[in-house]
Amino acid sequence: MKLRSSRARHVAGLAGSLGALATVLGVAACSTTAAEPLTDTGIVDDGEAEEDEGDEGDEGGGSSGDRGDDDGTDDGPPPDAGTSDGGVQPEPGLHPPCPRPLPPEWVFCTDFEATEELGHDLGDVFFEYQDADDAFVPVEGGAASGLRSMQASYREGFEDAGWLSVAFGRNPIVFGAAPQYAGDSDFPSIYWRLRVKMEHGWPDIGPHHLSRITAFAGEDWLQAMAARLRSDGDGVVLVADPTSCVNGDSVACSAYEDVEVEKSLGALAGAFPLFSSQESGEWHCVEAHVALNTPGLTDGVFEFWVDGEMQNARYDLDWRGSWQGYGLNLVTVENRWVGGAPKNLTRWIDDLVISTAPIGCD
Repeated sequence: MKLRSSRARHVAGLAGSLGALATVLGVAACSTTAAEPLTDTGIVDDGEAEEDEGDEGDEGGGSSGDRGDDDGTDDGPPPDAGTSDGGVQPEPGLHPPCPRPLPPEWVFCTDFEATEELGHDLGDVFFEYQDADDAFVPVEGGAASGLRSMQASYREGFEDAGWLSVAFGRNPIVFGAAPQYAGDSDFPSIYWRLRVKMEHGWPDIGPHHLSRITAFAGEDWLQAMAARLRSDGDGVVLVADPTSCVNGDSVACSAYEDVEVEKSLGALAGAFPLFSSQESGEWHCVEAHVALNTPGLTDGVFEFWVDGEMQNARYDLDWRGSWQGYGLNLVTVENRWVGGAPKNLTRWIDDLVISTAPIGCD
């Protein structure tokens, strides 16, 4: 089992926070310290990087605010294929790779083309990487871009199918040589984007957790706020779940995922049936934007899109009161099915981008 994580556990408090969610249903400029452009390997791109074997494959297209529809068409391997078949070289995905150099607004980009088989350790790219006994691993074939994506294999009755996280900006939980990007900057506003595909014939059921962004406030994993993207219980639409742990100018939570203290700011349900059988077997583009409120005001933002279509938004959130300790500093992709998956199921993740400006799907 591979384990590269600063956490000793993916806490059970996630289950409590999901239960709380079931009962409830740009903006600020980036830091003046420029983020270092990064390739999918997490290495600084000086503009002279050699071409990787097998082609780089991640989202490109710059940082335009236009969000074109992502048709999800996959003319290569079957939509639910995660690996090449019979030694036949798979066709690359239709979406563009991570551009080199990255647009100046992009803090991080990965298309998972650089795998351990090519001599790269995912633990050297991500602050956390937990494969959950090979449940969350890079595979070849059927990718959104390039040849590779991350495959999450849910096992009947098991909750965890692995996760990974990207640390960026000033971040109190990062120590030593752990990967961190633009570590001298504070980010009050961040867009992040990923592509997700459920296996063909996926049942009409939500798999709970997908992704989140967090502002960590202390080296003991205290969170000032968290903005989660997930299903509402078993529902098929994506839901944005904003929570805050700040009272006035101080952080009230005393532990990671302190569900007894954190405050729900009101769940936002989308409209697109992302986790439905009819949308399975196709790549879908999910983008979200969080902007922390101006200290002392209620002008915080949480908005999200699926395939370029706005799903829901709030522009009056009080994420942090008057607290100003840190900015947004961790994005997580997670495959946690609270209570355990109802059967063996598979989904894929590709093309993760973190940016200070809109990213889009093209």
